[in-house]
Amino acid sequence: MKVIFLKYPLLIFIVILVFSSCKRDKENEDNGTDKTDSIKLNKGIVKIYFENTLSMDGYINGNTSFKDVFRELLVAVDNENKIDLETEFYLINNELTPTNFGVENTKISEELTPQSTAGKGNKNSSNFEEILNTILQKQDENVISIIMADFIYSPKGESNTISALNKLRTYTKDAFLKATEQNKTLETKIFSFKSDFKGVYYDINDKSIQGINNRPYYYFIIAPTGLMTVFTDEIAPQLKKTRGYRNEAFFTTSDYNPISTEILSSTANKGRLRIRDGNLEILSYPKKENLKFIGLIDFSEIPVDNKYLMDKSNYSFSNPEFSIKEVGSKKGKNIHFEGQPVKKINTNDLVSIINKKFTHAIYFEAEGMVSEDLKFALRKKIPSWVQNSHSDDDRQIYNDNLEQSKTFGLRYLIEGVSGAYLQIGNDEYFNVTIPIK
Repeated sequence: MKVIFLKYPLLIFIVILVFSSCKRDKENEDNGTDKTDSIKLNKGIVKIYFENTLSMDGYINGNTSFKDVFRELLVAVDNENKIDLETEFYLINNELTPTNFGVENTKISEELTPQSTAGKGNKNSSNFEEILNTILQKQDENVISIIMADFIYSPKGESNTISALNKLRTYTKDAFLKATEQNKTLETKIFSFKSDFKGVYYDINDKSIQGINNRPYYYFIIAPTGLMTVFTDEIAPQLKKTRGYRNEAFFTTSDYNPISTEILSSTANKGRLRIRDGNLEILSYPKKENLKFIGLIDFSEIPVDNKYLMDKSNYSFSNPEFSIKEVGSKKGKNIHFEGQPVKKINTNDLVSIINKKFTHAIYFEAEGMVSEDLKFALRKKIPSWVQNSHSDDDRQIYNDNLEQSKTFGLRYLIEGVSGAYLQIGNDEYFNVTIPIK
C-alpha cells in the first residue's frame, strides 16, 4: 500500500504537467506566438549578392560612389537594433561564391576590388534570368536578399535583340511567379543609383568601350513584408541620403485599404460644397469653368516613394468626369502645390480634420455636371523613371551623354518583375469611394 500511495501522487503530477503544457501550446497557437514565429520576428539574414562580372569592375576600381553606398549599407545592417540581422556576402555570376575577404562585415566594401574578385566564376557571364532564379530559390522567410548589379542585359549569341529582351522579361516573370506563389508576402524594392565609373563598358555587340566616367546601377531588395518594413524604415533611409541615390520602385501583392480621406468643403472655386454624413453635396457649380476642390489623404502607410505619390498619372478614376489637377503635400495648416502659393486651410475645415492625420492633398477637377460618386485609386504601375532609364540600343553610348545614364534592357527586366506581382495580386494600392449628392 505504501508503494501505491507514492505512485498515485506522482501520476497525478505528471498528468497536470502534460495538461498545462498542452494548454500553453494551444494558447500560443491561438495567439500566433509560438517559438518559431518569435524567432522569425527577432532574427533575420541579410544576403548581399554582388554581380561579379567584367562590367561591374568599373564600380569597384578605387574609391567610388558605389563603394560609398555599399559601406552605408553594411554599417546600417550591422547597427540595426529592431531585429538581430546576420550578414552574408556572395559573389555571383555563373557560380555563387560566399566570401567576406577575411575581414569584419562593415569592411567588405574596402576589400571589394577587380583584383580580389578575379578568378571567382566566369566574369564574362551576366545571365540575369539564372542569377535571379538562383537567388530566389534561396529566399527563405527570414531572409532579406540584396542584389547589386548594373543589370545590363547581354544577349550573347542572339541575332534578334527584341526576341532576346522578350525572353528576359518572360523568364524573369517566371522566376518571381514561382517565388511569390510559395510566399505571397514576398515584396521587391528596386533602388536606382549613379556612380563614378573607372572601367570598361561592353555594348550590345560586346564591344569594349573606355572613357565613360559615370554609370547607373541598381539594388534589388527582396524580402517578406515584415523584413521589408524593417529595411524600408531602418536601412533604406541611410542609402537614400547618399549622393548616388536616384529613384526607387516597389512591387507587392498587398493592398492598403482602407485609407483616410477628407474633402475640404471650403476649397471649391466659385461653387459651393457641403460635407454631411460622409457625403459630398454639390450645392452649386461655377458658371464659366469646371468645379475644382481639394481632398486631403493619408499616405503614411503606403510604402512607395514621394515621387510616385506626387505623379498624377499614377492615379485612375472609374468615372471620366473626374481628373486630378495636381497632387501636393500637407504641412501643418498649409497645403503646398508645386508652382502655386501656399494655401492655408480654412478654419472650418481645420475643425473637421482635428485629430486626423493627413500627409498629402489632391486637387480634383470635375468636368460638367457630376453624375456619379468620386471613385479613385492609386495604380501599381512601373514608375516613369524606369522608361527614362531604359536603352534599346547602346552602340553610340560613348558619344551620347544621355545614353550613358541609361541601362540596356532595363525596362524588360522590370516588366518581368511587375508582371509576376500583378498576376498574383491586384493592380491597385488602394481605392477610395466618396459618395456624392
